[in-house]
Amino acid sequence: MTQDEDPRTALVGDPGRRQDGAVPPSPEFVMPEPVPAVEQPAAPAPGPTEGAGGPRDPTAEPDAPLERARRPWRQVIAAGLIGVLVGAGLPAAMQGVDRALAAASAERLRHTAMAYLEALADGDADRATAMAPVDGEAPAEAVLRSAERIQEPEVRLTAIDGGAATIEVRYTLGGRSVSRPLEADLVAGEWRLATSLAEAVVVHAPFEALSGVVVEGIVLPSGRALLYPGIYAIDRTVTPVVVSGGERFDVDGDPETVTDVYSSLELTDGIREVASSVAIAHVMACGGDDCDPDAVVEASTVGGPWVQRVDPSTGAVDVVVQLQSRDFGARVRDLQLRALVDGGGAVAAWECAEVLSTEPDFQPCRS
Repeated sequence: MTQDEDPRTALVGDPGRRQDGAVPPSPEFVMPEPVPAVEQPAAPAPGPTEGAGGPRDPTAEPDAPLERARRPWRQVIAAGLIGVLVGAGLPAAMQGVDRALAAASAERLRHTAMAYLEALADGDADRATAMAPVDGEAPAEAVLRSAERIQEPEVRLTAIDGGAATIEVRYTLGGRSVSRPLEADLVAGEWRLATSLAEAVVVHAPFEALSGVVVEGIVLPSGRALLYPGIYAIDRTVTPVVVSGGERFDVDGDPETVTDVYSSLELTDGIREVASSVAIAHVMACGGDDCDPDAVVEASTVGGPWVQRVDPSTGAVDVVVQLQSRDFGARVRDLQLRALVDGGGAVAAWECAEVLSTEPDFQPCRS
């Protein structure tokens, strides 16, 4: 310490510093003995739950439970909007499916009805009957093929109510347009026609010897017969004495229009003249009080003779001739004749009956 320094100031300014600048040791402080270093265990290899960057920090928070990856919020909103739109359009889509199914069902119905009409147009009676059964004896195939059949068939309207349907069909027959309704039922997913176009006609066949009304060699049952729409012709039969058939009749397929079928039976031209001559000769040859030869000479036929009946067992033909003379008081007198035929159907003899009755007394005609 210099002379100019105050010893008290030096002590107060830095009590722990010695004059040579060193810090003297404190009497109360003792330096501890050095502690040997403890070797740390090696860190374990990263496990499946630890990242590739190193071991997990023990101070880090515990792992959160596993969760599915969450979609971005924009995708969630878009998916929601799509669901709303699909839900809103579902009724319309279902209506569209219903309409498609209804259209397909109607098309199958139209196809069934058209196939039926085409069978009739082709003359295929068996196929038509298989598609729409008839109530009674089915029309024969040959009968329909012989007819002038329907043309321009078409299916106009269809109305479906569940498993039942109504179809309006149209066709032309003989230049005339005909419309008819048909009924159909849905059976095992397929449409089956429930009504037929076969129409019941009334057949009048009083002449048993000629086998009634014959069409294409087929005898139509007397009374009621079923025929498909068409224009038919009765077979014409010619014998040495009579001519039968040849008439045409229409069947339009409408049960409301009744069709009566007749087969005519007439004398051939030569036999008609012979019958008139036999009748006049029979009257003119009359003798006795009941005859007036002068008056009888003026006898004449009124109109032409007509066939009354044909005996089915012998083939004999009964004929009615109307005569008029002063002897009858200007009245018309009916004379009944019977033409007896041989094995070939030719006239072998004539018999006459004075009185027209259901059981006339035939005798050989006078000449």
